[in-house]
Amino acid sequence: MTAHIPERMRHLPRDERGYPVPFIVLRDTTGRAHFTVNDEALRMRCFAEDLCGICGTKLFRGRWFIGGPLSAMDPNGVFVDPPMHAECARFSLQACPYLAGERWRGTIAGKSFPAEERDKMQAALVEYTMLPGRPDLFLAIMATEQRLTGHGLQTWIRPKRPYRCVEYWRHGQRLAVHLGKAMTRAALEARVRELSEGRP
Repeated sequence: MTAHIPERMRHLPRDERGYPVPFIVLRDTTGRAHFTVNDEALRMRCFAEDLCGICGTKLFRGRWFIGGPLSAMDPNGVFVDPPMHAECARFSLQACPYLAGERWRGTIAGKSFPAEERDKMQAALVEYTMLPGRPDLFLAIMATEQRLTGHGLQTWIRPKRPYRCVEYWRHGQRLAVHLGKAMTRAALEARVRELSEGRP
């Protein structure tokens, strides 16, 4: 890990690799952190108390969301993870293997979480943190308002548009705006084609 850990995140526990463990990450009964599984109780607490999903402290009026082009730019796009501070979001985009790694193979959602631990845990789990087929790029968007949609495990968050700021990221690097816009447009057009062909 080469990204500089922001001061705001330095109180977080570290895993054996030195990665800070985000606030909403699920810890099992042995204390092990499972980075691909969110603790649903903590996720909902972030929404209720207006906390950053990464560092767990209070958000400012402007808050950041990370997602693929469809979450960020499709008219029906929503986000699963709570909003973040700017520095927490940018650290994640540079350090998280899923967000920043150059190679990605399918999904690892829940694979680190053994069945015996699942039986011990009483809290509900959110195992769709990592979706199949990683996007070619990620967008970090800043909004000043948000609203929740759905309920229970099917609770999503929708930032208010128009966004105040949009950044485009790929493999841990921030892209030029013109390149990010072109890749986003291509992703949206591909989705339109999929829908027209009857693909979910």
